[in-house]
Amino acid sequence: MEKRLYYRQSFAFQVRVTVMADPTISAFGETLDMSESGMGVCLPRPFMPGSLVQLEIADSVLQGFVAYCREWSPMSEPSFARNKSWVGGSDIEGEAPPGRTNFRAGIEVVEAVIGTSGLSQLLRENFEITMPHLPMTFAAQSA
Repeated sequence: MEKRLYYRQSFAFQVRVTVMADPTISAFGETLDMSESGMGVCLPRPFMPGSLVQLEIADSVLQGFVAYCREWSPMSEPSFARNKSWVGGSDIEGEAPPGRTNFRAGIEVVEAVIGTSGLSQLLRENFEITMPHLPMTFAAQSA
C-alpha cells in the first residue's frame, strides 16, 4: 500500500542548492522527482532538515525548506538526463565514485522566480501541473 501523501512525477534538472543562512554550504546535484509538496534532489553532501535553502535551476530561483536528507544509492540505471552534458558539470554521473556517498533531500518549495530560458519555461509548466498552488513570479525579459 502506498503511504505517500502525493504522487511523485520524475523530474530531471541540474540544480544548485545553497543554505541561505550560510552560503558557503552549497552543492550541485540533480532533481529526481516532484510532487505537490516539493521535490526530491540527489546531492553529494547532506543538508540539515529545517534549513531554508535556495535552489537554482537554469535561470530560475526557488526557495524552500529541507524536509529530510538521508544517504541514498542512485538507481543502477542512470536517468535520461544524466547522459547530458551539464553546464558546469554534474557530480551525479550514474553511480557515485568509490567511497563517495550521495544524499537524497526532500525540499518543500515555497516560492519560485521563473527565468526566461526555455528550460525555465519547461520548469514553469511542470510547476503549474504538479504544484498548482506554488507562488510564482516571472523574471522580466530583457529588451
